[in-house]
Amino acid sequence: MSQLQIPREFIQLLLARTELVDLIDGRIPLRKKSSNNYFACCPFHTEKSASFSVSQNKQFYYCFGCGAHGNAIDFLMQYDRLSFPEAIEALAKLAGMEIPREANTAAKPAVSNDIYDLLANITKYYQTELRKSERAIDYLKERAMTGEIARDFCIGYAPPGWDHVLQTFGKTASLKQQLLDAGMLIKKDEGGYYDRFRERIMFPIHDRRGRVIGFGGRVLDKGEPKYLNSPETPVFQKGHELYGLYQALQANRQLDRVLIVEGYMDVIALFQHEITYAVATLGTATTTHNLQRLFRYSKEIIFCFDGDQAGRTAAWRALQVALPIARDDIQIRFMFLPEGEDPDTLVRKEGKAAFEQLMQAALPLSSFFFQSISAQSDLSNMDGRARFVNLATEHLNQLPAGILQKMMFEELAKKARIDVAQLTQPQKRTHKKPSASKARSPSSLRLAITLLVQEPQLATNINEVMPIFEIPGAALFIELLENIKQYAFPNTGALLEFWRDRTEATLLKKLAQTEHMIPAAGLKNEFLGAIEQLRKLAHNQQINQLLEKAGQNALSPEEKQLLHELIHTKKS
Repeated sequence: MSQLQIPREFIQLLLARTELVDLIDGRIPLRKKSSNNYFACCPFHTEKSASFSVSQNKQFYYCFGCGAHGNAIDFLMQYDRLSFPEAIEALAKLAGMEIPREANTAAKPAVSNDIYDLLANITKYYQTELRKSERAIDYLKERAMTGEIARDFCIGYAPPGWDHVLQTFGKTASLKQQLLDAGMLIKKDEGGYYDRFRERIMFPIHDRRGRVIGFGGRVLDKGEPKYLNSPETPVFQKGHELYGLYQALQANRQLDRVLIVEGYMDVIALFQHEITYAVATLGTATTTHNLQRLFRYSKEIIFCFDGDQAGRTAAWRALQVALPIARDDIQIRFMFLPEGEDPDTLVRKEGKAAFEQLMQAALPLSSFFFQSISAQSDLSNMDGRARFVNLATEHLNQLPAGILQKMMFEELAKKARIDVAQLTQPQKRTHKKPSASKARSPSSLRLAITLLVQEPQLATNINEVMPIFEIPGAALFIELLENIKQYAFPNTGALLEFWRDRTEATLLKKLAQTEHMIPAAGLKNEFLGAIEQLRKLAHNQQINQLLEKAGQNALSPEEKQLLHELIHTKKS
């Protein structure tokens, strides 16, 4: 999809033309419970009673069980696991609308669909060549790969020879350039091209939408490199992709955990033994981008490494990548295999149950961390414990502030035989009495914002300019009011879309699902009552400010007249 920006006006029009109830009902059956609300069992967590609510008026969904919420765009991002641009693209297709673009000089050039079509056709070519090669088929049989799993992963074969792909798909100069851009050709120094992959089992690499973006090729016999991957291309960045993730998402509506292994055959062997949640990095160490992507789908990640020193070293590198994003709501564990085994050989030898039992014994991040750090110091003496504390603290400070970090510092203090207070610098807290202008926002302001979020059309009842008042939330209320009048948001879903990626979005979404218990017939009066209270608040604040200034003999004649009028108005 193009990197050009999508106009905000188009997104609002797209939401206006999208019926959220129909969109969701096409994926999970909804039943009507009241005039404008529909319910179902939540698709985002396991439950027996329906707590997933869809409001037709608000064009907003909310689950009372797990808290999932949002508009049509959010639903596609959560349910179909799409990115924001992909969700817009899907909704536009359903609505029969073409997405306009806003020029952005800093944007990267758009990726043509031609490259995806080309890679898809090359995948089919390799699959056809596999069926012709007895040698390649025998190799896969020796590795105990079934025809079904080969089909599901689109396994193929690049035959011997220097120019099969070139001759088949590079008939013209522009097609040769496409093949080069896709990483399928290598340019000769003396001119011309030759195929990158030759005489290798081919493993297509899919993105999360199922499109082929690159390949991994394995030699049949001995040879170097054993595995050869596609180079970086406009559609393929090694540190951003994971082999098998697309298949794992297809096989599991909810990924309870993800197992990260090292090779293509490991992923395939595990899938063949019904362990359908394994993925592999693509010739690189695990990156922060890899982990952040996986945490979108699962709250538990298990790294799988060889049990030798090289495996332990690789695990320590993975732990260092994981520390800065190890939040309290996720779990990271480390699994080490018996010497001489890899996931492919072990699962074929021991079976699914034994492999998963070994997985259950995987070390939590905290255990592996202290095990690794302890091995570098002698804890039997003070000097060693001081070194231990110094090494550990450097890494623990990378953890996000939270319960896990606190508990790991407590464990560090226990192992070092010191007080935990010596490891952390307590922040000095100052307690200031809040001023009148910083007082807690009155319920009238919260009610006014809540009603505006849930019923944006109520803004049309305010004809006079709102006076300025100083309390937390006042600026948000004024901005909310002005934007509703300017853009005429038809419902809650459209309004919240305007605030996407703003810091206020979390609060507005919370207010969107608040039950205010006001009957529809009384909404206007309640809203206007809250507005009147805010006007009175602004009136009183203005009087207090002028009185404070009068106490300093600093009022101008005009301010004295204004103060007199304000007090008179208040009394009357």
